[in-house]
Amino acid sequence: MTRALFLAEVRRLVRGPIPWGAAALCLGLRLAATWELLPDMSVEPVGTSGALLLLAAAMMLSAHLAASRDVRGGMGETLAAAPGRAVRRTAAALGAAVTVGTGLASAVMAAYLLARQAMGPVAGVFDPFEAIGGVLAVPFAAALGVLLGRWAPRPVAVPLAAFLIGAFTWLNGQQSGYGGWFLPVVLFHRPDWPPRPSAEHVVYLVAAVALCAALALLRHGGTWPRLTAAGAAAAVAVTTGTAATTAAPGREMNTAPLKEPEASFALMGAQVRERFFDPGARRCEKHGPVTYCAYRDYAAWISAWVSAVDPVIRALPPAERGRFPEVRQLTDSWWHIDGGEERSVEMFMVWGRAGAEDAYRGVLASQVVRSVTGLLPQGRTGCDARGQSRAVVALWLLGQAVPPAPPRDRQVQIGSSVFAEEQSPLGAIRYGTAELGYARRLLAAPDAEQRIWAHWDTLVKPGTTVEQALPLLGLRPEFAAEPPVGQPCS
Repeated sequence: MTRALFLAEVRRLVRGPIPWGAAALCLGLRLAATWELLPDMSVEPVGTSGALLLLAAAMMLSAHLAASRDVRGGMGETLAAAPGRAVRRTAAALGAAVTVGTGLASAVMAAYLLARQAMGPVAGVFDPFEAIGGVLAVPFAAALGVLLGRWAPRPVAVPLAAFLIGAFTWLNGQQSGYGGWFLPVVLFHRPDWPPRPSAEHVVYLVAAVALCAALALLRHGGTWPRLTAAGAAAAVAVTTGTAATTAAPGREMNTAPLKEPEASFALMGAQVRERFFDPGARRCEKHGPVTYCAYRDYAAWISAWVSAVDPVIRALPPAERGRFPEVRQLTDSWWHIDGGEERSVEMFMVWGRAGAEDAYRGVLASQVVRSVTGLLPQGRTGCDARGQSRAVVALWLLGQAVPPAPPRDRQVQIGSSVFAEEQSPLGAIRYGTAELGYARRLLAAPDAEQRIWAHWDTLVKPGTTVEQALPLLGLRPEFAAEPPVGQPCS
């Protein structure tokens, strides 16, 4: 490979629209997917590695076109097929594709992580090897493209290879063993799972790039240095790939939440137990009368929780504020065995930002409201609070944190794979237009807090009707009452 030939191949690649378009698409899609969530660095690099597969496929195609240029007819670029010149062209295409691919992937990964850092507060533990592994998946694909360009120059080779790698990566995304850590990217990871063998995987990818390069050059003759390089790279790749696959959390993690507590503790490993279940695993802060306990790496989110809970607490009568239990963060996978102090307000490992923050504020604030008003749903089907004065009070309290809205079914993601099923902004509590209308009137009334505090005990009794509460609240009858649909709240 000559320097001039290498630079010519680099210029060809950087001037082409395919690599740049794929890089922009990777970054845009990844930012769009996480725009409404606060950054969790435990999983950000893994998710970005999956997005970089688009760039990997683009670099594989570009590298294949560069390496097979001198064997494709009808393009005006047919070159002499002298063996010496051919091997230099292969080496130049290989070096350029790996260099450009690594540069673009590094730029995408760095730009994404810096952008997410700016969207803080940031939580989680950042593993630099996960980010490096995601970047290395692109030069691996580029080297594979050159290999295919020399050994299988037909255009169908790249789509077929990309499809097979993508299919195995997708099937392996749930740790089901379809390729294991011999694949360039292992997609799925939860923030509370055991650590992944990211360092071993980085070494494997470096060896895999070297192996693809050596095999591409073997197309021009099996010289002793090329055979030695190929053998050494293959040995390192097999050894580290096997070590990573053996050390990684396996398919049993998918059923972890269904296990008995003893089996779950055995699955999670010592590092997970230390991080999430040791006595000092949570950092607790007291804000006003409420104690907030978050895992050490998620304590930066406590301020967001306070912003949702504090307005509700301040709207309560002073005598009710001291009875509030702590806000306690739970894990995604191990919540079912997470014992401890009695609590009624639970937080998981996701929080919203930008346009989605109100949804998460509502999920947390509604737990507080249900706890203090006694509106506790019965089972998954919930209950109906139509006609009950405490539904009006509950919506007024909720309105201190988020604007009350009509009931509707929706799911709010509160963990990597945990969703809150809601029938209304009050969770599994349904209500009607009358309760919502009167709550909105109270939110606009300057003396609403004084009236609610004066008649609190009466207003939150299950037997007090909306009609009985209207004079106490200083409201006139305005909305037609509706009968409960389904199980009334007791």
